[in-house]
Amino acid sequence: MVWRDTLRELRDDLSEIRAQRQSDMQADEKAQQAQRLELTRIAESLGLTGLLQEMNSVLLNGQGEVENIFSWEEEEEEDSEESLPMPGNLEELEDSDYVNAILTWEEDGEREIVLDLGFGEQGMSLLVNGVDIRLEQEALEQALVEAFRQQLEV
Repeated sequence: MVWRDTLRELRDDLSEIRAQRQSDMQADEKAQQAQRLELTRIAESLGLTGLLQEMNSVLLNGQGEVENIFSWEEEEEEDSEESLPMPGNLEELEDSDYVNAILTWEEDGEREIVLDLGFGEQGMSLLVNGVDIRLEQEALEQALVEAFRQQLEV
């Protein structure tokens, strides 16, 4: 009987632990959804895609291509075997949400301007071709013009 009592106590303890884990997981999912909504909202408010489309239209006569990438949408498309996380990398993967807007075109070779909006150690950040800029419309517009000039080496 002692054995069975020990198993019942363990079962009850495990039940509480499992319930807490489930609650923690739901809270993490909720926080991740909020983070994704915030990334989407900021990307839309800054007009990331629209600015690149306007550059494509005005500077490239529509010859370029604008692409949007939402990291969480790509996760769903990956093959499940390829996307199995390693146990030590779970936290890292959860914090890696980002939004990319990319303008690519051919002009004496392939050229591209990449806008990367995501969360880092300092909070939300915006990179234009790897250069960190302020989350302001004017700063973004200036960085895009500079990135275009750099791509064409003018």
